[in-house]
Amino acid sequence: MLAERPRSSVADVDSREPSISIRGLRVAYGRTVALSDTTLDIGPREFVSLLGPSGCGKTTLLKVVGGLIRPTAGEVRIANGTVEEARRRRAFGFVFQDATLLPWRRAGSNARLLAEIIGGKALDQARIDGLLRTVGLAGFDDSYPSQLSGGMKQRVAIVRALAFDPQVLLMDEPFAALDALTRDRLGEVLLHVWAESKPILFVTHSIEEAAFLSDRVVVMRARPGRVLEDVQIDLPRPRLHEMKESHEFFEITRRLRRLIDEAQATAEEAR
Repeated sequence: MLAERPRSSVADVDSREPSISIRGLRVAYGRTVALSDTTLDIGPREFVSLLGPSGCGKTTLLKVVGGLIRPTAGEVRIANGTVEEARRRRAFGFVFQDATLLPWRRAGSNARLLAEIIGGKALDQARIDGLLRTVGLAGFDDSYPSQLSGGMKQRVAIVRALAFDPQVLLMDEPFAALDALTRDRLGEVLLHVWAESKPILFVTHSIEEAAFLSDRVVVMRARPGRVLEDVQIDLPRPRLHEMKESHEFFEITRRLRRLIDEAQATAEEAR
């Protein structure tokens, strides 16, 4: 079973500027307001999950942070610079629900695709080989996507996103299409390969997944999308599967479930 590396001190993390700073964010499509007055900070090595009912703006927020959508109002800063500056220096690694591997490239070749495109120091084959070993894909680098399971494809996608050592990792429901056992296993793999080396903004519909992975869970409500509550997850690291059987984990998930129920009820009243 994989174990995370030792946790860095909270004081060290809190003493630095946030890696992601979101202020007064608003996104509107005509008369439809997808996000309203959203303000949020994410520290240099924090794992933050966005949780909420469908239509609450989780993916919209993630895409604004990554520069894929322009906000109607408000500001996002990445490492004290603009999103455009961050995109130019290739600061973002993306992992989506669909691994989108190129079928004619083998697993190792897919894993280094973005690093190849960037070129120069980004293409560090030793680093890529190390990441493939870390996620349990040693010996599968010559396999084509058609020869890999869904979980293995997502491992390749994670390595591809981390191969060029981005400053920020953005993940939009990367395990949603997987079965429960594979999903749990990949959660542990993700925590191991992450090891608090960079901030992660993670979108999920799973309460248990958010509680297990995150330092904080930002629960959002819809119509319009906005932050309902920012919940600190006070569970020790490293985190292993057995922690999900603890009373502390149960209390956290119960609190999150109540917030989701509140967010859902609010959305239904607004219809």
